[in-house]
Amino acid sequence: MRSLRLLAVFLLMGCIVLPAASAQGEIALSIDVHEGNLNGTMLSDVRITGQDAEGNSLTSTTEENGIAVIKGMPGTWQLDFEKSNYQPLELSYDAQQTEEVAAYLEKTVSSQPITLNVYVYEGSLDGTELSGVQITGRDAAGGEISATTDANGAAVISGTPGSWELSLAKNGYESVINLSFEATETEEVGAYLEKAD
Repeated sequence: MRSLRLLAVFLLMGCIVLPAASAQGEIALSIDVHEGNLNGTMLSDVRITGQDAEGNSLTSTTEENGIAVIKGMPGTWQLDFEKSNYQPLELSYDAQQTEEVAAYLEKTVSSQPITLNVYVYEGSLDGTELSGVQITGRDAAGGEISATTDANGAAVISGTPGSWELSLAKNGYESVINLSFEATETEEVGAYLEKAD
């Protein structure tokens, strides 16, 4: 009788082990990588490396649509995200099933000053150039910005990269107050003022 009982226990254990083993098959994560936040623009050419739950190497790169697919064994995955001009990201993810997930990268902010060439127009970006527009505000470090557009409607402003607050004013035109602008590199930008009623 004892041998029969042991055989029954062995068979029962076999029934439990088989489904558990089949549940441990490879899974796939479809990873959407965005810029700045989960609603940001999709980022291509993000290199993703890491390890799955069993220590197997994982590697992929987001395609032009910002999506990468990585396959591995379920459990806790360690993932590293890298792209030029973006802060690297390290994530630990509990990957238990094939699914779509998302992550985001933030741009690297340089401490080197940048310069904006600001062009101000009347009515629209296709309007005539406006001279004498006062541009004031603060750069990302709180530094003061102050300039006036020349005869070509142009002004040059410099400061610490990041989020800038700018105001534009000219007599006879509606002012633009506290315009938030992400200044991340030296570039040319345009703005316009509408005539006051």
